[in-house]
Parts: sequence; C-alpha cells; structure tokens
Amino acid sequence: MRKLNVENYINEIKVNENGATVTKEIEYEFKDSLIFIMFNRELQLAGKSLLEQNKLAEKILAVDKEIILEEAEYNKIKQAVETFKGCTRNEVQLVDRVLNCPEIDVEEKKTDFSKN
Repeated sequence: MRKLNVENYINEIKVNENGATVTKEIEYEFKDSLIFIMFNRELQLAGKSLLEQNKLAEKILAVDKEIILEEAEYNKIKQAVETFKGCTRNEVQLVDRVLNCPEIDVEEKKTDFSKN
C-alpha cells in the first residue's frame, strides 16, 4: 500500500510587472493536474483501462489530503507520470510525490463475530 499526499502546493514564479521582475506565489492544483496526466494521450487508454483509470480518478477527487493506494493503483499513477511528456518546473513536486510515494503497512481490522 502507498500513501500519496494530494494537497495543493505553492509554486513561486517570476513575472514581469511594469518592467520589473516580481516573484509571485501561485497555488498548484495537485489533484486536477495529476488526473490530467493520468488521462494523457501517450497512455493510449481504451475500453476497460479507461474505465479503471476513471474509477481511480474519482477516488482521488473524493479525498482531501491523502489517499491510500493499493500497489496496482499506485503503479497506474506512476506509469502515467513516467509516460507524460510535457512536464515543466511546476510539476517537480507532483512528480516527486508520486515517484517517492511512501509504502505503508496496513493491518487488517479483525472483527469478533462471536459477540452477539
């Protein structure tokens, strides 16, 4: 299992205002950007793989800060990030979060059904 941080982050960009270079902070929409990458043309999604990718995208949209991913789900996201051509410096943190997504141990919750 993997735990992926899907919170937005801040990027600093330099812009020209009235002839002067000014640094501005912009919020990077992590979930929207990740989902855009997950449906990129290079993946050549069709049929079942498209539906599976969409199910994963819906799961990502439903969480606030973090998502717990099964290894197969993580591998789909990782493949999308590694396949996408067109990343800029704005995506450095997104790519880093995905490629260095920590593994976590999950214990199965045991329910005692003998108590009735």
